[in-house]
Amino acid sequence: MVFVFPIARCLILNPEKLYLKRSSLFRIYYIDNKVKNNKYPNTRQIAEELEVSKRTIQRDIEFMRDRFGASLEFCYKNKGYYYSQDDFSLGLLRLTEGELIALYLGHNLLKKCEGTPYEKHVISAFQKICCNLQDIVSIDFKEVMEAISFDFEPLRGDEEKVAKYFNLISKAVTAKRSIEIIYYSISKDRETRRLTDPYNLRYYHGAWYVVAYCHLRNQVRIFALDRIREIIPTKKNFCIPDNHTVDSFFNDAFQFFKGEKSQAVRIWFSSHKARWIKEKTWHPSQKLEIQEDGSIILEITSSGIESLIRWIMSFGSNSRVISPQWLVEEVKSEIKKLQELYLDK
Repeated sequence: MVFVFPIARCLILNPEKLYLKRSSLFRIYYIDNKVKNNKYPNTRQIAEELEVSKRTIQRDIEFMRDRFGASLEFCYKNKGYYYSQDDFSLGLLRLTEGELIALYLGHNLLKKCEGTPYEKHVISAFQKICCNLQDIVSIDFKEVMEAISFDFEPLRGDEEKVAKYFNLISKAVTAKRSIEIIYYSISKDRETRRLTDPYNLRYYHGAWYVVAYCHLRNQVRIFALDRIREIIPTKKNFCIPDNHTVDSFFNDAFQFFKGEKSQAVRIWFSSHKARWIKEKTWHPSQKLEIQEDGSIILEITSSGIESLIRWIMSFGSNSRVISPQWLVEEVKSEIKKLQELYLDK
């Protein structure tokens, strides 16, 4: 199905979370056109012409004032609205078909903002762009959606609670204000109360995390927002150390996760898996050694050993830890547990 109408109505937004419906965009165009042509329209006239209620048109006028700064004033002499600023304009834009498709795809990419306070701002920004587009084009969005798709993991945890904590932590990060949290450790299956200095919010694989200095452990830690049970704001300010940056903090992590100490790890991969290993940068520190038989040795220096072990074992018999020896024994132990698990069955 091909849609042909003003480009501003083409951008498809999440219908369950729209703050401005597409029909509203048409009414805004209509009101703007009437006012610019010195028609002095009033709510009754517009409502009758568009077959909607006067209250709906009044809301549209208020929206134009609030969101676009429209200088709409009522003229009692002419019994209708006019722009008190002659130079006011909605600032209509012209986008090519390719640019519109890019805009649509960008909107889908920003779906990771769902469940955060930024969600309404993202939607609002796209709606403003939509309102400012004036060309008429023919776009087959069904073809676009079939040709290019996105697979985002659903947000982990209760969306309303995560959004609430995101908002509180975001304010604390900006104000550099410490917060107390009651945090559930999934590995230890227990809750602890901690004073933290939140440095940075980070999104990873469907979950939001906060990087914060933990006064209980006296080190920078990563906390999942969906595992926070309670946040207690404080009036205590903090300073981020000069030597701390987000990039430097995650430099020795593996797949986002960190441990206590960085270790140089060497892993052998079969010739079959070597093709996959070579085509991607798995870690900033990685070094590759191609073997004569087509296999490959990957060396990285990381502190995220637990995450690294899971990754190594995901390759099954196509991978083997070479060093350090203690990690070899760790993987052997896991393999033995797996054998016992399956042999028992």
